[in-house]
Amino acid sequence: MTKQNERKWDREEVVILVTEYFKWKDYGDYEQEESLNKISSFLRDREVKLTHSAISDIFRNYAGIRMQTARVRCADPQSNLSGMQPTKLQKQIVTEYLASPALLIAEAEQIIKKYS
Repeated sequence: MTKQNERKWDREEVVILVTEYFKWKDYGDYEQEESLNKISSFLRDREVKLTHSAISDIFRNYAGIRMQTARVRCADPQSNLSGMQPTKLQKQIVTEYLASPALLIAEAEQIIKKYS
């Protein structure tokens, strides 16, 4: 496993993950899958811009994003999913989102703008 694969998720990544989760959580499978692919693509492109190097095929790939989204879903008090333990940062960002969705959505938009 490379350093890149071991790197913990940072705030920007979790903000994107959480805001996207709350956008599509009540949608069907197709919209959810589309969103997961979008998150993966954005985070992979972001990593290339930050590190100026190639990334592995598994770094923030669809399967990883799907697993992290399940963790976020377990932190959502309206979800009936349990069994996965969200990270401390994921819990914090979900709490921030629930307290003020508009603030976190604005932060996510700034992050997207920053790397686009």
